Amino acid sequence: MNLQIMAQEIDAPAGGCQNAFPNLLADICWKCMFPIRIGGNTIMNIGDMPDNTDTGNSDDFNPSDSVCTCEDSDGRTRVGIYISFWEPARVLEVVHKPNCFPTLFGMDMGEDLNFFGAYGENGQGPTAGEKAFYNVHYYTFPLLEVMDMITGMDFCTDWLNDIDLMYFTETDPLWNDDELTVNLYPEAIVFGNPVAQALCSVDCIAASAGYPLNSLFWCAGCWGSMYPFTGNTGTVGSPVRTTSLLAARLIARLTRLPVPPAVEYDTSSASAKCGGTFIPLIKKSQYRFSTIFPIPETEGRCCHSLGSSTLLWGEHRNIPATGEFQIYMMWRKRNCCLKLL
Repeated sequence: MNLQIMAQEIDAPAGGCQNAFPNLLADICWKCMFPIRIGGNTIMNIGDMPDNTDTGNSDDFNPSDSVCTCEDSDGRTRVGIYISFWEPARVLEVVHKPNCFPTLFGMDMGEDLNFFGAYGENGQGPTAGEKAFYNVHYYTFPLLEVMDMITGMDFCTDWLNDIDLMYFTETDPLWNDDELTVNLYPEAIVFGNPVAQALCSVDCIAASAGYPLNSLFWCAGCWGSMYPFTGNTGTVGSPVRTTSLLAARLIARLTRLPVPPAVEYDTSSASAKCGGTFIPLIKKSQYRFSTIFPIPETEGRCCHSLGSSTLLWGEHRNIPATGEFQIYMMWRKRNCCLKLL
């Protein structure tokens, strides 16, 4: 692909912003797409990948119908087959160095964008050792469409069909301000107590064994608390755990209205047959992640659920010499109508 050729030709610019655009074949855990189902029947499951329907969450299901219908943008009724699979949808890079975009071939925007979301040395926060702070960049990365792997995907993908930078926290006035963010998402006060946080241990066990519990929406499993929706966290000492937590926080925040407008939604419930539907809270069980950088997850069951213990998949994937930034592919469960007529 042209993007791969560009990635090979572009050197890392001055300032240490590294080019980390992935090899779309070797660095991607393609087994994360599976299992693939038509109706309720599994037709392919390379690698014996576990599905989220085993979690016991009431809103996780696989459709039993084989034939489905949806209306297209012109109002015409289309007939298709009901399929289920995991879609490679987004890439999230979590960086210490503000305005450094490794997925954009190492582009460094310097200090020009340091409006709100970056402060302190290397964007690490105001006081060394007090807390960790990272910026998060959210890319649309619909590989199935970009690589023309599946046709008739009108009802099985969103309207974002190119690789593009969609959101970055350096220009976000909320990302480094806990108090302002709590004013917009006041439920953070309710769940910021020892009892609520103690329940996150249950979510940690569930996520590590399979998939997290959607009812405990304020928990990010073993990674920590979803709240506040900022880049500040006391989770220090493990860059893999910290970057995973902040990636999950951004996804949770992008599920909410009105700030910023919601771009994450429910793609796996019965109501998502003809496209995603907006929900007020993150549906954690419909997400999987695989590490792209610095050490890609490509062996074995090479993707993990939201909140899964980093001891199982990730602590050995941190390389301090790279600046301790991590890039994750986000896979999203799809139950949808694959158009035939």
